Amino acid sequence: MIRASLLTFLLVSITPSWAMEQSIDDRMTHHRAVEAVVWAMPLMNFKKFRDALADAGVGPNDIGYFSEVQDWKFQTATPNNTTPYINFYWNLDDGPIVVEIPASIPGVGVFGTIMDAWQSPIDDVGAAGRDKGRGGKYLIVPEGYEGPLLPNAYVYTQETNNGFAILRPIIESSSAENLALAVEFTKQIKVYPLSKAGQPAETKYIDLAGKLLEMTPVLDGSIYSEIHELLQEEPIQERNKSMMGMLTHLGIEVGKPFEPSKELQAVFDKAGPDALEYMISAYHRSFNPPYYDGKKWSTIVPSGVIETEFTFVYPTHFDYIRRGATYYGVISSVKNYGTASFYLDLAEDPSNDWLYGDRQYKLTVPANVPVRDFWSITTYDLKTAAFVRNMPRNTIDSTMDGVEYNADGSIDIYFGPKPPKGKESNWLKTDPDQRFFLLGRFYGPEPALFDKSFQMNDIERLK
Repeated sequence: MIRASLLTFLLVSITPSWAMEQSIDDRMTHHRAVEAVVWAMPLMNFKKFRDALADAGVGPNDIGYFSEVQDWKFQTATPNNTTPYINFYWNLDDGPIVVEIPASIPGVGVFGTIMDAWQSPIDDVGAAGRDKGRGGKYLIVPEGYEGPLLPNAYVYTQETNNGFAILRPIIESSSAENLALAVEFTKQIKVYPLSKAGQPAETKYIDLAGKLLEMTPVLDGSIYSEIHELLQEEPIQERNKSMMGMLTHLGIEVGKPFEPSKELQAVFDKAGPDALEYMISAYHRSFNPPYYDGKKWSTIVPSGVIETEFTFVYPTHFDYIRRGATYYGVISSVKNYGTASFYLDLAEDPSNDWLYGDRQYKLTVPANVPVRDFWSITTYDLKTAAFVRNMPRNTIDSTMDGVEYNADGSIDIYFGPKPPKGKESNWLKTDPDQRFFLLGRFYGPEPALFDKSFQMNDIERLK
């Protein structure tokens, strides 16, 4: 009796009052709604990507590019701000699509992946991709297609109706000359219907520099109507049929209007934010274990991501939960994960607290970081995984002029709403109303990063 009473006391003390008042049916609806968002996260990334580009004047088969390296206005999950991006999307409504990738030229190549609407990789392009830097035509056909093909093209069957690509021109630096060369290269990329292969329409190229691109899904009660909307465009994959059955209990069905009751919408208003908090915790705390013993840095891809080539499909199961958490933190997948770069994530201080923008922190990057090219530290908003908004800069890297180094070659980087006196050159401003996290990027990583003989320091909270 004593043990039973204690258990009852503990359950009551840790359970929110609103949950205690719910029936089992209400609790199941809430849990289903949370699961729905986690499952749909990659699909929602595509939708917001497409919608933001459309708002900026980039239509299907158009090429959106940056003539300058993007700043905080590029609101998508963990982009870099050292190389410009190339973004485009298509659909197979009118049949197969051709993506033409130009051959690398002196000083410029391309890196990136063409993906379906679920962010599953179709293939990589460029020097690390199928064409090996020689350029090529990638022909994307719908399932069941039996029509003509394109001579000498790489042919792929796309499981979804929609697809998209996030590419980066590879340049030696972001100098004005190199950026101009990247734009010249980008304007050789083409996307057009196979039916127009003989005389493709002129491709439109839209410069996105300086434009606000809201590509991050807003995970509140409105996300359920967006899930319903995009599901009307997509075929139902076999592995998703069980989830589609569950969605019917949330009023989300293909071919039927979405008309949630006032009571159901109230559930959605709680479940959307809960799904976000779950994915934040899963990505930064559960699925990506510490990279170094006793420290808070972790890798950015959970186990199973690389092994399944970003599909999360195993011989025995489909791990959409791990997939959802991963795509909270990243926008693009990759077919062949290489070793040209290495990434580490830091979202907590040594006492297991999240990093808060109203606090002051210091990170000491040790001397002699083992990279052939350069390293960088970038701040991101924990809620969106995008650049912290309205910041003059979000990155300090080893190529920057004016950054002060310590006598031993290490560097102190400060984070907070205000810089410590005299440390402005080494300071990244944070939003006092938001949590944040860091990504460490290491380009041209050397073995010491992988065997952990070189280790990053944890962040230090200042008084």
